[in-house]
Amino acid sequence: MPNAQAIAKFMGGKSLVGTPKSEFEFINVIRTGLPPAVIESVAKSSSFTEDEIYRMLPIARRTAARRKATGTRLKALESELLYRLSCVFVMATETLGDADKARVWLLESNRALNSERPIDLLDTGIGFEDVMDVLRRIEFGVYS
Repeated sequence: MPNAQAIAKFMGGKSLVGTPKSEFEFINVIRTGLPPAVIESVAKSSSFTEDEIYRMLPIARRTAARRKATGTRLKALESELLYRLSCVFVMATETLGDADKARVWLLESNRALNSERPIDLLDTGIGFEDVMDVLRRIEFGVYS
């Protein structure tokens, strides 16, 4: 698991997510709900479009636009999904060597994940753990 500071930086840094020092400290951030500006920050950090991120969460574009306009925070589930995407992207970048390789890996079907795309599995805790497990295996040189 990447460290909390790397994840926080990826998500927009102190101004958007505060300064969680551990994965555990992200719990309150997620329960409170992330500000909608985190979506834009994650889009910039990952090179995904905001529309791709809306489909991954899933959140309607109009709902996101309304939340941005009113300053309403994301719901806890939406915040959790954005956190999962950030964790996986940061770990994939660290494991594979750069963000471009991480992005490609997330969008391609993977035999170790029953030929699913890693990005499509992040909507459940089981899928998230399976994706992280494959990344750990790659990191340690186990054929995946």
